[in-house]
Amino acid sequence: MTSPKTPPRKPSPGMAELVERLEQAVTASLGSLGEGTKPLLDVVREGAKALEPGPGGARLSLKEREAWGVQLETTFQRLEDVMEGLQLAARAQAGGKRD
Repeated sequence: MTSPKTPPRKPSPGMAELVERLEQAVTASLGSLGEGTKPLLDVVREGAKALEPGPGGARLSLKEREAWGVQLETTFQRLEDVMEGLQLAARAQAGGKRD
């Protein structure tokens, strides 16, 4: 009896790729207003690089990883708040249309 062949699993995207996807989604959603998220996305990108340094990169200590985790959690909360405000502004620019 033969077993059905399962397609090979696609590797999970790395953090850098996830940050890139997030940035693209923000730009698609907010257009030019998305520039207001740039400083926060820069922190997210920096944290992704620190937590996933890639081949030959220096690994962080547990304490440093925990500190980045706290900083990224705070940054994502701020990013959520900023995006909500920018979405309201985008709606206002579009004449108050709702989704």
